[in-house]
Amino acid sequence: MNLSLTLNIIDIIEEQLPNKVAIQEIAQQCGFSRSYLQHQFKATTGLSISQYQKHRLISLAAQQLAHSDQRVLDVAVEYGFESQEAFARAFRQYTCTQPSQLRGREIWAERMSFPRLNIKHLHLLSSVLSLPLTIVSQEPTRWGCYTFTIDSSSREIDIIIQTIDQAYQRLMAEPFACTLPLHRAQIMEFREHNQNVSSTYPLSIAIPFAEHETIPASLFELRLPQTQLASISLPEPNYINVAFNQLYQRVYQEHQCYFAGLPAYWIYDYQTDQLQHKFPVEPRVHAEEDRTWLLFDEKNEVLLDERHLPLSSHWIAEPQRAGTRRLTTLINHLTSSLPPTDTVDKVIFNRPDLHSTSQYQYFICSSAQPHLMIDKADPIHCEGLYLRTHWRGNDIHQLENEIENFYLRLLQHEHYQYRAGPEIIENLNVSHALRVNEVEQGAESDDDIIRFELLTPISVNKHL
Repeated sequence: MNLSLTLNIIDIIEEQLPNKVAIQEIAQQCGFSRSYLQHQFKATTGLSISQYQKHRLISLAAQQLAHSDQRVLDVAVEYGFESQEAFARAFRQYTCTQPSQLRGREIWAERMSFPRLNIKHLHLLSSVLSLPLTIVSQEPTRWGCYTFTIDSSSREIDIIIQTIDQAYQRLMAEPFACTLPLHRAQIMEFREHNQNVSSTYPLSIAIPFAEHETIPASLFELRLPQTQLASISLPEPNYINVAFNQLYQRVYQEHQCYFAGLPAYWIYDYQTDQLQHKFPVEPRVHAEEDRTWLLFDEKNEVLLDERHLPLSSHWIAEPQRAGTRRLTTLINHLTSSLPPTDTVDKVIFNRPDLHSTSQYQYFICSSAQPHLMIDKADPIHCEGLYLRTHWRGNDIHQLENEIENFYLRLLQHEHYQYRAGPEIIENLNVSHALRVNEVEQGAESDDDIIRFELLTPISVNKHL
């Protein structure tokens, strides 16, 4: 690979931004053929010249949208897109969101920033592109997770390491810590609703447990099905910031697999300084044929304008805040702290855009008992478009995994998009879930089924 040639190409592109430069013009300035330029650039960066230009344009446009009051159409024209629709399609493909969502969202723009590549980036990228990337199968696993949050929109490695060390110190201070096999622990990364607007990332110290072993009640229990994982060993932690896009592209190009959501795993070797990274993947055919896509249907769309008075307010404990994985913790609370009942009318999770922690607050609501509402409680306003989905099953952990897959498809969907707002669980059958710990292996009778409806706030753009 030719680093000096790649840097020369980058200089030519950057000098012309926000205008695009034809590859033929770049070839004439460099004195090489188009095919040779393309081959060398792709070998060094993992991107085609056209992809690099598009990534840079979208990144700069996002900054413009976040820091100005310009119309989306004006920004699209300024950055060389033939129409607002073409701009929106390119933006959605690169960022999984619409351009209008970046208005005033400086943290979001920073998180999706694609900086100009320099010599340091190219050296890191060349290593990432040459390191072995394998697909391994992970059998069903059971974890006890001690969760915590990283606050760094740019994933600064010093902040990450410091926060992980502090989390370990807090965990070691717990009375049950001496019983934990911490030498087998891994760092596990989760995903939050509306995460791009925040500078936070939910992580956990994840400890594997066998079926017969007891997980301390203070930890979040996570059960994962058999999973295909892409695995790579990075030379040292500084590779984190440049690795992601290239790894996902390599998984597709080399194995015809897509990124399959979180959790992902980080395992640091203090002796060698190597950082092993594993993340779920799925074959392209499996992703395309997933029946979860059928949930995204106009018949499931519901327009709400409701106010609900809470009977009680609760918070998920800090060591159990595993991003969007809230269902198991909710059921455990309802079945251990509340009187048995056939159904809970409504559980409403607070909107995530109030504060990065507000999504871990939930309210128990009932239309049948308004006299029991919290004194002086403000009504919870649920308005706008929602997607109503129905869920049922014998195993709460399996249901939680299925809902995580639903959130992944929502993130990937061409037209539907998550919208920050209260998320609602309706008609939750709690009485059958009371024996959830006794039926985790699956019940044979339909009488032991957990049922509920999930209303997820969404926006829809069907013109793309």
